Amino acid sequence: MSQPNPQRLVAGITQVASLPEIYTKIELAMGNPKSSSKYLADILSEDTALTARILRLANSSFFCYPGKIETVTQAVTLIGTRQLREIVLASSIVGVFKDLPEELVDMKSFWQHSIACGVACRVISTLRREANVETAFVSGLLHDIGRLVLYKERSVEMGELLKDCLENHTLLYQAEQNVFGFNHALLGGLLLKEWKLPARLIETTTCHHAPVGAKEYVIETATVHVADILANALQSADSGEKFTPPMWPRAWQLLGVEEGNVGLIAEELDKQYMVAVDFVLGG
Repeated sequence: MSQPNPQRLVAGITQVASLPEIYTKIELAMGNPKSSSKYLADILSEDTALTARILRLANSSFFCYPGKIETVTQAVTLIGTRQLREIVLASSIVGVFKDLPEELVDMKSFWQHSIACGVACRVISTLRREANVETAFVSGLLHDIGRLVLYKERSVEMGELLKDCLENHTLLYQAEQNVFGFNHALLGGLLLKEWKLPARLIETTTCHHAPVGAKEYVIETATVHVADILANALQSADSGEKFTPPMWPRAWQLLGVEEGNVGLIAEELDKQYMVAVDFVLGG
């Protein structure tokens, strides 16, 4: 069997899967210095379901605001314009991939794992006192998106790999590498690059199984790497990977977070997880 070309696989996907219009509108508005919170709120109000989810999120334990947030404009002000872009992306990305083979992927389980990874990234970034923890959340949410490309474009081979990995207790991402010559992490990075998403998201996705390969966003990539492993170990949901991948030996040290904080991270993950599921999946 000849190995597929990863660029061609991604090109095939982008012909039918593009970023939602509301994210594109927010992105354009962010580039306009005259855009106000009211203007951004007006864009969001075009999507009533998204508006309702953003209001619920603003009033949730994600932000712990002492008062009641009643309008989208208030929510935008509370969340902040930079974080808003990440949150809209998180909410809209789920609808991009549809009609994937049910015998290959349980989409609910796929996104539940991705959300758990995103929340774990958010918790780790909070422990590190980073400024924009929502970017960390989106990094975790998108880390396995390349696997959806494989499910869509190479469904027969992926079905065989899933069966073999389960029977032989082997890791799916390593099997992908052996069969295709690349794995879902590379495909995910290529897809995010095609969508013109930020370089940070591209690198954290591309290198989340091998943070040693990260060049510019090393700490951010290590965050996703650790969060993915914790999500695999702590959650029942998965993106197809049935076993927990190995941890990069330098990961905890690089993050400056004590490995003994796993219990705290797990506790916070448990607290924030359902809030994130409600926001991303709509309940």
